[in-house]
Amino acid sequence: DLGFCWIGLGSEGRMEQTLATDQDNAIIFADEPPGGVPAARDRLLAFATEVNDILAECGFPLCLGGIMARNPMWCLTLAEWRERFDDWMRNANPKALLNAAIFFDLRPLYGDEELALELQEFLVASVPKRPAFLRQMAVNALEVRPPGGFFSDIPLGQEAGGLMDLKLHASRPIVDCARILTLAAGITLTSTTERL
Repeated sequence: DLGFCWIGLGSEGRMEQTLATDQDNAIIFADEPPGGVPAARDRLLAFATEVNDILAECGFPLCLGGIMARNPMWCLTLAEWRERFDDWMRNANPKALLNAAIFFDLRPLYGDEELALELQEFLVASVPKRPAFLRQMAVNALEVRPPGGFFSDIPLGQEAGGLMDLKLHASRPIVDCARILTLAAGITLTSTTERL
């Protein structure tokens, strides 16, 4: 039997989805699956493609950025996920920081939850030892400023038709702060409310 865990990421991992949420998911599978890693990955990618398509039919749009279990980049063994997370922590470039903000908020949804818990344990054991990475996450989080006031200086985005992006300007600074503080403290919780 092929041991794997389907995980939710980002807002799905934090249990903070909104009406406009797309799919952010991935797969973790055993380091030594029956038949070998390539065959296991092929089976899981076929399964993931079917699941992602069904979720899209149910109203959860496919992720435009490709952060879905059907993408071979996000269907990895536990060892490969550890390596990927470690690489993001060592090379805190903008892409790595964006991936950390999405993937570090992981939550097991189906399958062998132990695989997801082991990855979370690796994460919270590793991040506190990486003060430069934590500092970069904090600097990145400070790039997004909340509105200047309730009645003045509210940023109205042209791309949003003159409406304020509440996710970007209101909730994201709180979500980012809670993530950074709990990772620094070695806490595995992913919900912002629980983190706070």
